[in-house]
Amino acid sequence: MVRWYRSLFLRIFLWFWLMVFFSMTVAIGVIVWLEDDYYREANTQEIRLLRTIVETQRPILAEERRFWRRLRPGWNLVITPLDNISQLPHDIEEFADEAAERSQILWGQDDGWQMIGPVSRGNYLYVAVARSGWQGVLEDENRWLIPVTVVLVVTLMCSLLAWSMTRPVRRLQGAVKRLAKGDFDMSALSKTYRRHDEIGALTQEVIDMADALQRLLHSHQQLLRDVSHELRSPLTRLQIALAIARKKDEGSKLIAEHDRIERAVGQVDNLIGQMLDLARLQQQDQAELLREEDIVQERLQEWLDDAEIESNDHKLSIRCDIDSKPIKADWDWLLVERAFDNILRNAIRFSPEGGELVIRCHERSGVVALSVRDSGPGVPEEELSRIFDAFAQVDSARDHASGGYGIGLALVSRITELHNGTVVAENQSPGLRVTLSMPVSDKKSA
Repeated sequence: MVRWYRSLFLRIFLWFWLMVFFSMTVAIGVIVWLEDDYYREANTQEIRLLRTIVETQRPILAEERRFWRRLRPGWNLVITPLDNISQLPHDIEEFADEAAERSQILWGQDDGWQMIGPVSRGNYLYVAVARSGWQGVLEDENRWLIPVTVVLVVTLMCSLLAWSMTRPVRRLQGAVKRLAKGDFDMSALSKTYRRHDEIGALTQEVIDMADALQRLLHSHQQLLRDVSHELRSPLTRLQIALAIARKKDEGSKLIAEHDRIERAVGQVDNLIGQMLDLARLQQQDQAELLREEDIVQERLQEWLDDAEIESNDHKLSIRCDIDSKPIKADWDWLLVERAFDNILRNAIRFSPEGGELVIRCHERSGVVALSVRDSGPGVPEEELSRIFDAFAQVDSARDHASGGYGIGLALVSRITELHNGTVVAENQSPGLRVTLSMPVSDKKSA
């Protein structure tokens, strides 16, 4: 699982937020610079505008309360008695003082307010004031909502942008995970495939890769089946020839050589049978399992009884740690027996004479864990993840010549997978523990 601070979504989101924040900072700086206090002599057009405002608009007395809220969008005519100029708002008062010093009609701006004037008529001073950019949108005391709204909108836009860029990546991630589990269905990538950018091209390459892997796997399985079937015929002829040779061996002079040949033929026959079984299981799906509900402890005892002769030949003791409460499971017992038998007989084969086997069976949260631990040399740590692959070659510590870990554990892995379970191998120093974990029932089928 990707940690939050390594999330691509978070990186993209923060990157765009920083870009927007920088752009907003520059924009605000430019606006502040443009709206800095500035006064100049009014031109003819501005003086004409001031006269029109004085003649046509109803003035707003600066002494009235809530003066700024009475200002309307566009230009407003503000008046104040000549003997009470100090009652003007601070910005307008500064503007009036500056005009008095210059003895001119000025045009100016102060904190975003534009002003023209002043002119005197009777006992009153007239100033035209406008702030059309803000007036009519929000009142002065609520203008803090504008930057908050901008921040929220920018955050939403950055989130949508980051989400739109990372969503196809998450789809690809899910598809690759399914591909690693042997699911070659890439239909979930159909939407991403329509993109005409680098992500769309990558999606197409992943789909092509899945198709190529599926073809390669099918051809591999077909080759495995064909080779196995083709070997059956010469193997049968070899067995017949061996039987004829035994009959012609008067006095049993070649019995040792014939026995050796028979053992080799038996090993090849067993290997071919496992290859055919593996090819069949790889084509089989869960719907084809012959499920039956039964007690796990009873079946387990039968399997241990069947292996008793072989374990006694190796002078091995068996210690069991099994839940006393009956565990009911809905499995294909023939396949599960095959898987457990492979693990148990491998443990017997690689345990030293006089060693101990530990058998455990526990159920937790609807999952049964069956484990077998031997007292042999174990497996190199770097090989643990590979021993469930077909034809995997491991270190000589697990004598490969004696049958070792090859197709047998590949069968175990496939049988466990068909039951929605997992199989794990762990070194125990000494020995190796192999654990099958499978749910007691197939909830999907139910």
